[in-house]
Amino acid sequence: MTRRVSDSGFLAWRWDGRSLVSHVSGLPLNDRGFRYGQHFFESIAVRNGKALLALEHLALLEEAARRNGFPFSRALSAALKRFVASASLADGMLRIYLTAGEGAPGAPIRHAGCYLTWEPSHFPTATELAQGFRLTVLQRPFLGDHWGEKSGNYAEHLKAIAKARTNGADEGIVLDAKGYAISCAMGNLLVWRRTRKGIVLCTPPLARGARSGALLGWVKRNHLVLERDLRPADLRKAVALAVTNSRLGIMPVSSLDGVILQDPSLSLALSHTYLENHGLLRRS
Repeated sequence: MTRRVSDSGFLAWRWDGRSLVSHVSGLPLNDRGFRYGQHFFESIAVRNGKALLALEHLALLEEAARRNGFPFSRALSAALKRFVASASLADGMLRIYLTAGEGAPGAPIRHAGCYLTWEPSHFPTATELAQGFRLTVLQRPFLGDHWGEKSGNYAEHLKAIAKARTNGADEGIVLDAKGYAISCAMGNLLVWRRTRKGIVLCTPPLARGARSGALLGWVKRNHLVLERDLRPADLRKAVALAVTNSRLGIMPVSSLDGVILQDPSLSLALSHTYLENHGLLRRS
C-alpha cells in the first residue's frame, strides 16, 4: 500500500478484506453506511507525523462495533494498528469509518466495510488557546438516546453547534430532558468546581450520554476527574471550563453565556500539559 506525505488535498483508503489499500472512488451507494447512516467513526489528530492517541481511538471504535453488532476482525484490528503506527501523513485529521456494508434494513451485518480518510485541518494556535472559547448553555434539550455514540446519525450534534454559533458562541453545552449537562455539541466538557476541600475537576457522567472520548480518557489517566451531575446553575459557578476533542485538544473556555470565568488559567495549564505530553509544546 502506498502512503504519500501530502500537505494538501484529501486521501482515502479502504479495507479489502486482507489489507488497507488506496481508495480513489466514493463509498458504494449500496453500503448501509451511506444509505442509512449506519456507521461508526473515530477522528484522530495527526501532528508532527504522529497519530495522537491512536490506540485509544481504535479501542473505542472496536467497542462501538461490539456494542452494536458490527463484526471487527483481528485482521482488521491489526491492519489499523499497523497503519496508524507507520502512515506518513502531514498535520491533519485521520478519520476511520466502520460501515454496515450491503444488506437490507435491519438485516444482520455480515461484512462490515472500513474506510479511512485524511485531510488537512486547522489546530488551535497558542494565541487561540489563550483567548479560549465562548461557551453557551443550549436551551433545547436532547431528548433521544446515544448522544455520545460517534455514528452516522450526527444531525443533533450539527444542530447544536449551529445554534451555539448563531448565539455568538464557539460551542454549546447540551442538556438532557431533566436539565443535566451531557457534553458539548462536538466534544466533552471539563468543569473545575470549588468545594470545601478545594477545587476539583469534574465531567458529566457517561450515564448521562457523554461520549467516551479518547482525549477525555487521557485527562482521566493523568488527573483525578470526578463524574458529577451538573445543572446550568452549577456550570455558572464553575471556576474554569474546557472543551475536549481530538482536533481541539483541551480548549480553555473564557466565558459562559457572556460571563468571564473566574480562573481560565486552570484549563490553559491543563491544555499546555497535554501538548507537552505529546511533544507539541516546549515551555521556555
